[in-house]
Order: sequence, then C-alpha cells, then structure tokens
Amino acid sequence: MKKVKSILYATLAACLLCCAACKDDALSSEAEIIISFKVTNEAGKEYRGAIGLDNTITIKVSPYLDAETELAAATPSFFLSKGATVAPDPSIPQNFAQPGGVKYVVTAEDGTTRREYTVTWGVSDKMPHGDGFSYAEIGTAKTFVELGYPGEVGNYNIPSIEYGDLYMFHAYCGDYIVLLSRSYITADPASPHGIKVVDKTTLSPAGTLNLGAIAPADLKMIASDYKGRCVGAVTNGSDNTEFFYWTSPTAAPVSIGAIPVNMAPYLVAGDCASLFQVAGDITDNAWITALAPRSATGDHYRIKVTGGRLASSYTTVRTGYSSDDCNKFQMISPLDDSDEPRFAVGDVEGTIAANGSVKCYINSFAGSTLAVMPGDLLNRLQGWWVSTGQSLSRTGSRRPIVSGMVINGKSYVAVTNGTAWWHNAAVLETDLSTLAHENLNLATSISTGWSFGGWIDWYWNEEESEAYLAVWFGRVGLYTYKLTCFE
Repeated sequence: MKKVKSILYATLAACLLCCAACKDDALSSEAEIIISFKVTNEAGKEYRGAIGLDNTITIKVSPYLDAETELAAATPSFFLSKGATVAPDPSIPQNFAQPGGVKYVVTAEDGTTRREYTVTWGVSDKMPHGDGFSYAEIGTAKTFVELGYPGEVGNYNIPSIEYGDLYMFHAYCGDYIVLLSRSYITADPASPHGIKVVDKTTLSPAGTLNLGAIAPADLKMIASDYKGRCVGAVTNGSDNTEFFYWTSPTAAPVSIGAIPVNMAPYLVAGDCASLFQVAGDITDNAWITALAPRSATGDHYRIKVTGGRLASSYTTVRTGYSSDDCNKFQMISPLDDSDEPRFAVGDVEGTIAANGSVKCYINSFAGSTLAVMPGDLLNRLQGWWVSTGQSLSRTGSRRPIVSGMVINGKSYVAVTNGTAWWHNAAVLETDLSTLAHENLNLATSISTGWSFGGWIDWYWNEEESEAYLAVWFGRVGLYTYKLTCFE
C-alpha cells in the first residue's frame, strides 16, 4: 500500500512540474506596438502615426500646421502584443515634437523580452484623389478702404459708391486677384477704382489688367475657372456676349467665342443680379451658367465649352423656384464639369423678417431638387446667428451666392448668407448639412440691410495640392483662404 501511495505522489509531482513548464512555455515573448498608433492633442485633434520596420513611429502632420504646437501635449493611443506592458504610461500626455522624440519601452508577457520605439513626427502625405481637402488656412483679409477704395467702413452717411457697395466681382488670375467694380466703371469708365489687380496672398496692389481692345464699360462680369484663369463676359448691351480669358493680368485676353444673348441685363443702378459661373477648364471643357430673364420657374442659361470653344447656342434649365420674387435674385452653379453635372441653387423665398428665407438646394442636371439646406443650419454653425438669413430689400441684391467647388476630386458648396447685422459664409459638403472645415465658418458684422451682398471665387492648384478661396462681403472687404490636401 505504501508503495502505491509513493507512486501516486511521484506521478502527481511530475504532473505539477509539467504543468509549470507548460505555463512558462505559454507566456508570449512578443513585445510590439501593433496595428495602429495615433495621438490626440489638447484641442481634440487626432494625428495618426506610421509604424516603421526599424522600431520608429512617425506622426504625420500637415506642413501648413505648427507641429510643435499641435503635438506639445498629446495623448497616445495604440495596441500592444498580447500580455505586453509599456512604459512610460500612455495615459500621460507627451511632447511628441521635442528633439529626439518620445521613447516607449514595450515589455513582453514573459517579462524578459523588450523593444524600444522612438516616436517622432514628419510631414503628412497628400490625400488621394477624390478625398477632398483636410485643412483650411485663414489668409489675408482687407477692408475695401485698405484695398484702395474711398470711403469709411461702417459709415452709412456717405454716398453708397464710397463705402463698399461696388457691384463687386473678383476673380483669381494665376497668382493674382482681379477686382472689378461696376459702380465705379458706370460712374467713370476711366476710374482707377474700376479694375484693380492685387497679389492673391498679400492683397497688395500688383499692376493692372490687360484689356486689349475691350472697353472697360463692356467688361460686365468676371469669374475664374477651375485652373485659376480669369474669365470675362463682354457685352455692350446688345444681344451678344463674348467670353474671354486671361492666364495672367498682363497676358492678352483670349476669346473663346460669342453667344447671341445679353448675359448681363441687370447690371444697372440698384440691381446687380447679373453674374455667371465657370465650371471646368475654360481652355478645354467647361460649363458656363448665368441667370436668364427672371421668371416664375427660375430659368437659367447653360452653355457648353468644348475644346476651348464656346458652343454657338445655349440651353435653359429651370430650378423650379421663382427668380422674380423677393429681392429678384437667384443663381446656380454646377458642382463639377462632367457631361451632366448637378448644380447648386441659391435663392430667397421670403421677406427680411421671414424665418429661413435664404435657401440653398442641390438640383439634378434636369432641374429636380435632390437636397435642401436645413432651415436651422446657420444656428448650428454659429449659435448667435439668427434664423438662416434674410433677403435684402434692394432689387437684385446678391444673397445667397453659391459656388460649386471641386477640390482634389471632391465637390463642395460655398454659400453666403446672413442676418440683418451679419454677413455669413460657409463651405459645406454637398449634403448641405455638414461644415467642410471649422475655419470656413465665416462671419463679419455689418448692417446688411444697406448692402447688396457678396461674391465668391476659388480655384484648385493641382500641382501644389492647394485650393484658393476668396469671399467678398459688400461694405466690408475681401477675405482669403488656402485649402490644403495633406492627411
């Protein structure tokens, strides 16, 4: 019996030793940071890190951001190998922009294997085509007085022409912005304030626009195409409008053809509703849209540009919303330069006191409505905004301006708005409900009851992966932005 017990004890001991050995063998020796690495800074912004094969992790930051500020106190988030631990404690914020970076030591489950990672930062990659932009840098802003026009901002006791209601159009032209004021040209075609050229970055004076044989009085409207070429609509009031483009302010204007209709019938005193938009490359394929004679169905001209030449005729498209009510203003803008692009509609459907009078829609190529800007959108963008804006009592006053923007292969909609005491503008996703970037939630104080509204122009620099946006607020001045496409 004693012999049997001895055998059982020996067998049990062997099993225990075997189990202990098995347990030691099951402990992982992997000491890795796996799957992903990201940090969140004090402002709540997330930056992702690329894990290299040499135990380095590089946090990617846009070249247009100050990495030392963005990463000064950021908290990491990452995954470890099964059972592994890490030091220092990842819940403690670190300065990932410091010289030499931040080092993390990962210890495997077996307590023996260790691996050291060095976390630094580098310039982020460009976003893939179709992903749009990632950051909006606020650029230079100048009042109309700082831009060289007579008058005083906020002074309502001087003639209208002197304080910002300039029937203004602005358009990018390469590295410059052309400012066209119909008020000054109507008063005096030779006025030095009729056409100005400024540097697109500094807004400093930068020469004049080469008009060639075009009379200043006949250059009625300007806009830019997707490539940043200035496009002008030229008519002397007859039933004929010729379109020209400039590659730079000093270059000679180039005609792309004429169309047998006056595309600027409303550029008269007290009515500045004439305007047009260019979607695409004016030297290749593009669309030009403009308000047709006002109607209960909201008719607009639509002209195709193919191979850099204007079609000999035009078609009309109906928005389904009256362009002859309220302040008698409505506009459309194609969302892209495809064969049958959808388009944004800007419209006013109520009086100054009406809640939600300023409207924005997305329509199909045929004109049916696909999306509507929510009535409370501006309240959600800025809590102190009242309603979604109001019409302006002046006939033909420009509100809301809409512009389809194609940036890095993705379409957006820029829209101006406002209340009785504010000019407002925003760049939205095409659902008309989502702000594209926090820096593009724009507002400035002004008595808009006195104003004719604003204007928007933009272009996309594909080589630099940058877009440029400029917003004119009537009786205030010009605001500029740069939109960048880095992850």
